Amino acid sequence: MSNDFLFASDDSPAAPLPGRPDSDAPDPQSPPWLVLVADDEPEVHAVTRLALARLRFRDRPVRLLDCTSAAEAERILRDTPGIAVILLDVVMETEDAGLQLVRTIREDLGNRAVRIVLRTGQPAQVPEEELVLAYEIDGYTAKTELTARRLFTSVVTALRAYAAIETLELQLAERSRALEEATVRLNRLAVLDPLTGVWNRRRFLELAAAELARARRYGRPLTVFLLDLDRFKAVNDAHGDSAGDAVLRAVVKRMRAALRISDHVARSGGAEFVVLLPETDAAGAAVVAERVRAALAGSPIVVDGRAISVTASIGIAHWLPGEPGVEQTLHRAEGALHTAKQAGRNRVERATG
Repeated sequence: MSNDFLFASDDSPAAPLPGRPDSDAPDPQSPPWLVLVADDEPEVHAVTRLALARLRFRDRPVRLLDCTSAAEAERILRDTPGIAVILLDVVMETEDAGLQLVRTIREDLGNRAVRIVLRTGQPAQVPEEELVLAYEIDGYTAKTELTARRLFTSVVTALRAYAAIETLELQLAERSRALEEATVRLNRLAVLDPLTGVWNRRRFLELAAAELARARRYGRPLTVFLLDLDRFKAVNDAHGDSAGDAVLRAVVKRMRAALRISDHVARSGGAEFVVLLPETDAAGAAVVAERVRAALAGSPIVVDGRAISVTASIGIAHWLPGEPGVEQTLHRAEGALHTAKQAGRNRVERATG
């Protein structure tokens, strides 16, 4: 390989680097590495393009983007994602245009991935040690000292660093997504009943407290009802716990179909569920509760080819303005549920008061 200086004189030819020639159309599975050449000297672009024409790194070609000012380079960086390397002239529209662009890239654009190689025709004006310490760059070369070999080394080294950062960012993004998904799952587990997918009792009480505060503030009605499946232990005894779990999930599905979007349903334990009905008085809640009861009793639930009949007893209570919290309302609904059980099950009863 020739070591001729690329920019030593106007008639110094650049020796092309060996390698497989780029195809006319890049493989869509192997997009090119983007290298931005920012320099106000046309010959710099020409010899850089000649020197890197055959370069491939990790079986991907290099595509050069050209501009002649720091302002244009900034625009390209804003509009073109995935630029891997910038070969950046220090002196362009101003004596320190390239240096100011480095700060813009790292601080204003927040781009920490792109690798920056500074090149200058006046190295004495900017000491190398000062630049390396003060600016986040990957190299600093005087144009008069630059050979095809050194250009090759600078670009490949920068591409390797960019590829490592790109891989790390992808790994971090994947881990971040996995962490977010795990957090969502944990949050759901904290508020949902794991078997049926409805609210658990703790979350139900939080929702009830919020609805109660709204009912107090605006003088609106609020009603709850407790639903308990009749003789559900016999289902588990006759068909097994797994069949019983399937029945509970089917019960929830039918309940949700019979309830309104604004209603909240939770599993309070075993085969018992509690439903919160905002903006609903006792009479309206009785209509909803009867619709739920009929949905369960109307046809058996089929599990593994077995038809399992299910009925439920329901107790309703509406919140009274004198009650300090929803717990008292739930206690009265529990009394109404007990009445429904005593009266023969598969019925809806309203609490007195």
